[in-house]
Amino acid sequence: MTAEPRAVPETFAFTCGDCGHSWEATFQVMFFTDPTDASGLTTQEYVDEEGRAMRSPLADAVCPKCGGRTVHVLEAGLAERARRAEHEPRQHHERRLHLPHRHSGPSEPPPDGAP
Repeated sequence: MTAEPRAVPETFAFTCGDCGHSWEATFQVMFFTDPTDASGLTTQEYVDEEGRAMRSPLADAVCPKCGGRTVHVLEAGLAERARRAEHEPRQHHERRLHLPHRHSGPSEPPPDGAP
């Protein structure tokens, strides 16, 4: 493998299907190319925020709050937007009386000027 792998940061958003907790985590994706391999294939490895190598964070995600394994992966930033939306005060809509529309029936003549 090469001595200097390329590293690309990648952020994932997660939400727990058991307790509803949402969080984000950033991983370094390390790309290795074997110089002895003529095909030039590249392997990748994920490194978590503590520097530990791991399988894909999408495969073995565990909720840090409840330990649940029903974890869903979301678009990065979506977990924070959802959390903000839950805690922002909501604007109340002005209540208005909604009446049914009055339609002219077949027995009523059309309004003036209408064919």
